[in-house]
Amino acid sequence: MTVIARMTGSPMADSLLPSSAELDGAISRSQGRGQLARWDAHWMKSSVAIVSAHGDIDQTNARTLTEYVLARLARCRGLILDLTCLEFFGAAGFSALHRISVSCARAGLDWALVPGAAVSLLLRICDPDGWLPVVNTVGAAVARFQGSASDADHPEAAQETPRRQV
Repeated sequence: MTVIARMTGSPMADSLLPSSAELDGAISRSQGRGQLARWDAHWMKSSVAIVSAHGDIDQTNARTLTEYVLARLARCRGLILDLTCLEFFGAAGFSALHRISVSCARAGLDWALVPGAAVSLLLRICDPDGWLPVVNTVGAAVARFQGSASDADHPEAAQETPRRQV
């Protein structure tokens, strides 16, 4: 598997970010399926990382995606994992989500998962009780993190967010 660092961005995610956001990215070729998977990270001023993945996640590249995400955790106070543009998401992808979830919990970082159709299908099977912090849109996840910063000053205004919305 080849991983190539490059600068990349998506118009939807870029519209949510301040102009000074830092971007970085990687590409991985899935040897078995011959498809490309691409992921990139966008940094908000509030130190929340938005990592977006595109293409296919399977056993040949799930570990690389996990390592890419985990390498960014030390630099952020929160993580939004945008998987809405994935065309395929195999069981190895769920293992990656579990490892990311455990790592965020150990580091005391809040995170949100924004699944697309491929990820939602696997979550219905592998996470039927909704343990992963799923939100419907990147915008909702961004609002959740922006709200958590202001909620620290006014804890009485904080509201419980549902754990699973598919």
